[in-house]
Amino acid sequence: MLSLNILMSLFYEAKFLIIGEGGAGKTSLAKKIADENYELQPDEESTEGIDVIQWHFTQPNGQDFRVNIWDFGGQEIYHQTHQFFLSKRSLYALVADTRKENTDFYWWLKVVELLSDKSPVLIIKNEKQDRDCQVNERQLRGEFDNLEKILATNLDTNRGLAEIKDAIQLYISRLDHVGTPLPKLWVRVRTALENDSRNYISFEEYCTLCRLNKLTDRKDMLRLSNYLHDLGVCLHFQDDSTLKHYVILKPEWGTTAVYKVLDNQTVKQNLGCFSKEDLKDVWKRSEYADMRDELLQLMMRFKLCYEIPGCSTTYIAPQLLSIEKTDYTWDDRNNLILRYTYTFMPKGILTRFIVETHPWIEQQKLVWKSGVVLNKDQTRAEIIENYDQREIKIRVAGNRKKELMAVITHELEKIHNSYERLQYQTLVPCNCETCKNLPTPYSYSLDKLNKRLSDHRYQIECENSYEMVDVRRLIDDVMFQAIKADGEFNPQVAQLQSELEQERNESLTHRLRDSAEEQKQIINSQSAMEFEKEIFISYAWGGESEQFVNQLDDTLQAKGIKIIRDKRDLGYKGLIKAFMERIGRGKCALA
Repeated sequence: MLSLNILMSLFYEAKFLIIGEGGAGKTSLAKKIADENYELQPDEESTEGIDVIQWHFTQPNGQDFRVNIWDFGGQEIYHQTHQFFLSKRSLYALVADTRKENTDFYWWLKVVELLSDKSPVLIIKNEKQDRDCQVNERQLRGEFDNLEKILATNLDTNRGLAEIKDAIQLYISRLDHVGTPLPKLWVRVRTALENDSRNYISFEEYCTLCRLNKLTDRKDMLRLSNYLHDLGVCLHFQDDSTLKHYVILKPEWGTTAVYKVLDNQTVKQNLGCFSKEDLKDVWKRSEYADMRDELLQLMMRFKLCYEIPGCSTTYIAPQLLSIEKTDYTWDDRNNLILRYTYTFMPKGILTRFIVETHPWIEQQKLVWKSGVVLNKDQTRAEIIENYDQREIKIRVAGNRKKELMAVITHELEKIHNSYERLQYQTLVPCNCETCKNLPTPYSYSLDKLNKRLSDHRYQIECENSYEMVDVRRLIDDVMFQAIKADGEFNPQVAQLQSELEQERNESLTHRLRDSAEEQKQIINSQSAMEFEKEIFISYAWGGESEQFVNQLDDTLQAKGIKIIRDKRDLGYKGLIKAFMERIGRGKCALA
């Protein structure tokens, strides 16, 4: 017999994401699905970022089904951030405005394929004024086996709306997770999260909430947060080294605030440059005013902006940089050259790369929307994206060419790995006598070169000169392997990689130091009464010690006694001095 706290009634909920170009009618569709009587507005405002709408329908078996509709802003500035929100366990609708005929069906379907693990997709043709639109269905189905149906509607008259809603109900009910039994404790935690008025909490606070609701296994906590992320209830980016420390309880709150910056006219006119003073104007509404530091941090964590080194209150959003290439000179003698070519190239690879490597941007000036020049230890690297050609080209000159190239390729590989099944080639230039003097030497696929080595074939023919070329030298001439077979950094690369990581983290820690005095004043202003029922606990993290403290934490908090734990409550604004002063004013400390 199953314990009552193990299983619950069957689970009927899913996420429905509406994507497409700006002005296609995504918002109108979302509102019509939720309310067929909604009257379209002639000047319907475009979605800023993401809107989330709940829609309930009753299944044939009598079960109530909850749909979390995510309406995505369609402007190009938003496309680069879709990677954070397109998820598995979801149904997608690609909306196309038949009057404009500007929808790149292949691009959108490929984005869904890469970011959602081939979730099912409906194409909705929004036939405004009953204008028909032809879609090459056979070609699209040949490429995308997750394309379920192509439907047409006139949202002004509701023509076709019933068929669309029927299709949504059908395909969303077929998602793998629908109708599965869930642990009863998960529902308790989920209800507690939805009733929490905060916009986001730390992961440790989430764990504490789980324990208060009797969910104590950390693996189960992670499974639940991943499940709720896919459902669109909250956001927990477990695969991101920094974002995994936060659970965003109100997804639309954070995303809308972030997009307000990217859509701001002043920021656009300044080509992506903005200051903290600018943010006071952008985030002047009361729901944002007290959270500006946290929201700015969220933008930085999402790789949407970076702080200019040496300018602690000035930031750059690289997707708003000038499209014009910056003027500079380049010595093209003895360069290391590497190219990446993509079968399909998602947007935002280079702008994310710029954020990751921004401490080394030469003079903090040689950067534009599709390119950047890095300068480190008398070594320069030029990285240029040609989106139309689906290519990124790298050339490096100077003293530490191989080391810098290895760091660059490592950073790009991290970005590549954030996509599902991204198809690309790394191309190594030929080093034969003929190709050495050519502006465009013949190139070899790095994967094929490595395969030849593994098959003990140590030479390969150049297609330009027909000379036989040494395979090992082709690889070794261009790059070190950043990661060795045992997963450790190559020692020749490790120091340089460590320096980059330390420097790009400095902007975050610098901001935290800047707010130290403010935090200290906040702590000092609290009355002594507040500390009378606080117990400070310091303990060895992990193992039996942590298990014991978890139990003690739950017991004392249930009695209204506040537990302050260094691991949890020092938090991301970890001001150690101020925290220690707070302990000094407390009534009890337990080791």
